[in-house]
Amino acid sequence: MIRCLDPVADRETWLEAWQATGREPFAHPDYVGLFAGDQDHPLALLDEQEEGRVLLPLVCRQLPGGMGPGTDAVSPYGYGGPFAVGAPDWRAFYEHLLGWMREAGVVSAFLRASLECPAPTLDDLPGFRAVHLADNVRVDLGRSDDEQWRHVAHKVRKNVNKARRADLSVRITEGFADLSSFLEVYASTMTRRDADVRYRFDEDFFEAIGQLSGCALVADVLDTAGRVVSTELVLVSDARYYSFLGGTLQDAFAHAPNDLLKHAVIEHGRAAGKAHYVLGGGYEPGDGIFRYKLAFDPEGIVPFFGIQLVGDQATYDALTRQGVEGDGEGGDYFPAYRRPA
Repeated sequence: MIRCLDPVADRETWLEAWQATGREPFAHPDYVGLFAGDQDHPLALLDEQEEGRVLLPLVCRQLPGGMGPGTDAVSPYGYGGPFAVGAPDWRAFYEHLLGWMREAGVVSAFLRASLECPAPTLDDLPGFRAVHLADNVRVDLGRSDDEQWRHVAHKVRKNVNKARRADLSVRITEGFADLSSFLEVYASTMTRRDADVRYRFDEDFFEAIGQLSGCALVADVLDTAGRVVSTELVLVSDARYYSFLGGTLQDAFAHAPNDLLKHAVIEHGRAAGKAHYVLGGGYEPGDGIFRYKLAFDPEGIVPFFGIQLVGDQATYDALTRQGVEGDGEGGDYFPAYRRPA
């Protein structure tokens, strides 16, 4: 049956399960804790079955506006799982999860599903719904250098060569070699894009991410003066690299530094024996950001699912009728009682 792990009291058990299920950065207890507010509780659920194990990180939150004594839950930012080893019975896992929610007073939960554990078809399971949120791009790192160079779109090859002619160079380090430059480039990018406040992470956040042992690389593109003009924080699991957060200085656009950066990360990931470099999706289906990412692997489209779970339907319906405004999670605003104005 399912076990609930506390990041302090059960840290050793959590870390052992994290290692066994592929060392996914989104499931590390310190990562999950970064997305828990003062009134929230980070935890992980561990389902140990005969044929496999499943680890699911969550952040439990108080219901908005003092709506009741229960809680709801959400996976941390990124690809929140579940993460598995072996061949678990997925229907049994979600039955165990919904049972835990009912016993723990968790009204609803929203999971940003792992790309490697596709949402199962469980339409007949009460309280379970899988929603296709978007398409993402995942670069296959199994090709040789020459195959990958031929596989990317022509414009990528053109831009990488342009960056090389401008004598740009790439530095890839474990953790931050120059956090202040990263923050400068990242902040300028968020301002230029008028990004939502939820993407404007502070210095303490990035310092904590950089200290997750073996979980974070930083790729910097430097110009001839040694200035960082493009940068990316890359999260690392046993099998994958994840493009996480970064940016590019506007005055460097003409030299295409970000194409050179991603090309270098692809080469680095292949040399490290990784299977994929996950680039993510766009803000809207098929937008310019998505098309830019797709140019690095035109065959790399994979679906990204959200999983909506309701542990207490009567309470969920009652809360929704109250129409309290909140932060809204997932496709079609789940849970509905957190729908923004």
